Amino acid sequence: MSLGFSLGGCRFTIGFSCLALGTACCLFAGLENGGWLLLAMFLHEGGHLLALGVFRAPPRQVALSALGCRMELDPRKPLGWGQGAAVSLAGPGANLLAFGLLSLGGLGGHAFALANVGLGLLHSLPIPPLDGGLALGSLLRWRLGEERAGRWGAALAALFLFPLAAVGFLVLLRTRYNFSLLALSVYLMLYLVLKGEVPAP
Repeated sequence: MSLGFSLGGCRFTIGFSCLALGTACCLFAGLENGGWLLLAMFLHEGGHLLALGVFRAPPRQVALSALGCRMELDPRKPLGWGQGAAVSLAGPGANLLAFGLLSLGGLGGHAFALANVGLGLLHSLPIPPLDGGLALGSLLRWRLGEERAGRWGAALAALFLFPLAAVGFLVLLRTRYNFSLLALSVYLMLYLVLKGEVPAP
């Protein structure tokens, strides 16, 4: 089940899981805070789309789900390694830029500012499928080749992922209810394992 519409030759689809995630955000974070978080998420994806527009490689299809945004590019307009990294980093860059501007205006503690800095920092981590991990993968493949890039990328992802999981566990112990960071860490671990990107011992 999904909602769909076309805009400028691009097909946009919004999956049921995306709507469910938005509803959950509003229920657990409150209607106002959940709304600011969703706005920060749309700003994040808008950063990716803007970067694609700058490189004149508009997507043919954009699908939104609870797992994020998947963009299908035109195979006739492939991106270079550096351009791919720039597109990946444009999302968290948009969030961090918004946080910086809001902080300069004295609104650094506003819910929208906090949502932006949280998304921006999270997606900057070099862990696939987060934007930082995708950008790092593009640059490593450019410099090292496919096989070596995979090994280095997996090692760096693990280096950041295990401390992230530890922090998530400490947050859960401290708050006794906030398991979001721990759940995200487990999801990222499973993603790496299922993709076969965990380095062999």
